[in-house]
Amino acid sequence: MLLFINGSWVSENEAVIPFQDGGFLYGDSLFESIRVAAGRPFRIHKNLERLRQGLNVIRLELPWSSKELIEICNTFIAKNNLQDGLLRLIVTRGTITGSPWNFSGAPNVYLTGRSLPPLPELPVKLEFVQEKDYPIARFFPAIKSGNYLGNMLAKRDAEQNGSFEPIFVNRDGLITEGALRNIFFVRDGILLTPGLALGVLPGIMRDTVLEIASSEGIRIQEEAISSSALSTFSEAFISSTGIGILPAVWDGFRSTHKLTYHLRDLLEARLKTGK
Repeated sequence: MLLFINGSWVSENEAVIPFQDGGFLYGDSLFESIRVAAGRPFRIHKNLERLRQGLNVIRLELPWSSKELIEICNTFIAKNNLQDGLLRLIVTRGTITGSPWNFSGAPNVYLTGRSLPPLPELPVKLEFVQEKDYPIARFFPAIKSGNYLGNMLAKRDAEQNGSFEPIFVNRDGLITEGALRNIFFVRDGILLTPGLALGVLPGIMRDTVLEIASSEGIRIQEEAISSSALSTFSEAFISSTGIGILPAVWDGFRSTHKLTYHLRDLLEARLKTGK
């Protein structure tokens, strides 16, 4: 596979990252996961919009226009003959010279990618965990920073417990999001998902799911959802760029996931168009 590093295309075996890169040393970076569907970057404008917002939050200027970044992503897809997969666009503050506050030159920009991994057996199992036990870096608005330590620890622990995705519950007892995915519930035909005011990441697939549900005339509520309300839901699913929609259960909860599978079918049909 050919990778993109600061304007150059290099083979995966020859690609190197500067040891003094601020993203490598301190997590001083942002990233975007971009879905490739039917050989096209799916909703890449949404990814780049979120990236620009994140760059504003961390006060970093990127000397690449959105048009140039789209061209780079399209070139990556063509060079690697990637039809369905994931791109990972990474922007770090740059290479450190001297003290940790001194950076030389422009930010470092990396682009890698891979084919989609096989999906797990459905439905996937969730585990609800306390956010205080897995400190995560929350910004308002939420950003995709290079610091995912709390998320990854929660993910590892959940997998060791036989679960696919840990779902965070904050100090107020409110459900926020998964370590890597957004969470949705269904109650009385209404689609519910935690609101962005909680610091939830505005996932690209989350946004797509809400658009599809709205077009189907499904009532949507983005709100604070208490973990004490879990017994009131009839369905649940998680979403992300890599997995799309996956129906979900937890200990003591089962469902036919009728609405979930309907939304999943609509999403898959949309992905096949690449738009």
